Amino acid sequence: MAKASHSLRMRLALRLGVLHVVILVVVIAAIVWSISPPRTSFVDAKIAEAIADSLEARGDALVLRPDADLRPFLEHGPPIWFVAVDEHGRRLSYGAVPEVYRSLSQSLRDLEASEIHASGSPERLTLRIHTQDTDDGRLHLMVGGGRLLNVTNAFYLITLWLGWRIGLPLVLVTMIAVPWIIHRSMAGVAKVAKQAEAIDIRERGVRLEDAAVPRELQPLVRAFNEALERLGEGYEARDRFLADAAHELRAPIAILETRLESLPPGDTRTRLLTDLARLSNLAEQLLDLQRLGKQAAELIPVDLVSLAREVSADVAPLVLDAGYELAMDAPERPVRVMGDRLSLSRAFTNLFQNAIVHAGGRGLIHVRVTEEGAFQITDEGPGIPPEQREQVFTPFYRLKPSSVGTGLGLHLVQEIVARHGGHIGVLDAPGGGARFVVQLRPAPR
Repeated sequence: MAKASHSLRMRLALRLGVLHVVILVVVIAAIVWSISPPRTSFVDAKIAEAIADSLEARGDALVLRPDADLRPFLEHGPPIWFVAVDEHGRRLSYGAVPEVYRSLSQSLRDLEASEIHASGSPERLTLRIHTQDTDDGRLHLMVGGGRLLNVTNAFYLITLWLGWRIGLPLVLVTMIAVPWIIHRSMAGVAKVAKQAEAIDIRERGVRLEDAAVPRELQPLVRAFNEALERLGEGYEARDRFLADAAHELRAPIAILETRLESLPPGDTRTRLLTDLARLSNLAEQLLDLQRLGKQAAELIPVDLVSLAREVSADVAPLVLDAGYELAMDAPERPVRVMGDRLSLSRAFTNLFQNAIVHAGGRGLIHVRVTEEGAFQITDEGPGIPPEQREQVFTPFYRLKPSSVGTGLGLHLVQEIVARHGGHIGVLDAPGGGARFVVQLRPAPR
């Protein structure tokens, strides 16, 4: 069972997104390592937030009412000091404020969120300035001491801060931009794919445009073109062999026919002449295939009614001699299709020959031309099983190994119809037998 294909766009986008996340994590880890103890120290932001939430304004003063978040910091861990002031000038000082920061606290209302990191001892100089909007105005808080931020918390906070500001936008842009960029870069691949889909193996010299694809894919396109060239050479060699073989067979066949006709009448002579006619027909059909491959005839309007009548008149003696009856239905007015008269005549003739050989030597062979540019040839023979109706157009395929047919006639008809842009199919005849239906392109009116 074939594996499901993956989208190159999504795979690249996902991998680049993962790469960006990995790079961001490495950068954050490097930042945390560079600021981790004992190199420097940080006041835990949760302490400052808990203090700010526990402050209340009462008259002209600020009062600390520790809540459940602040109590663990006050009761456990190193002593905390802080200075708080609101925009109304109310102040509160708590704990042992370092001497060096007492003068700075006088200007606290003019300071915004910032940090001072102490390197080594004394870590009590580590400082965080926290600002927060409250119902009573803006609060400015200077905090020191207490539990210092550890490596894990530092990594978490930095990741949180950088993640949605840098990481998330970067990943989103990658998931959108990369597929778009790949789509634009691979536009030539879609063009070359359409060229490949349109390749007709019967048209030699067709090549894909390697300049339309990115440089990395050009070797693949060139290799495909080289494979087409080798395939074309193989078909050319096959065609030459078939043409040469058919030409070489003509002379021995003519000689054999002359010698067989000089034999006394009898069953042996009749059987030999029948086999020779079959061989002669095979050689002619091989030549027809070879000529068809080289032919580049221009398609012109052809009257299908007159062509059907002409071919029917030519093959009528063969049909009657083989024990069949012949009938034809066609419109009174011309039915014009785009085609090559000689090729279509060969297609008609081969369908007649197929009916003569396979219809059992009895019944009616019926020709019908429709107004829509189609013609049908129906017989009353055994018919063709549905599962074999596609195979009968394969070269040298026979429904029965003992059949006297050459196995090339229907293939030749299919090739002719395909070159006319038409379609041929096999159906069951109403009274039993096979009905071959050929639909051609109507001529413009």
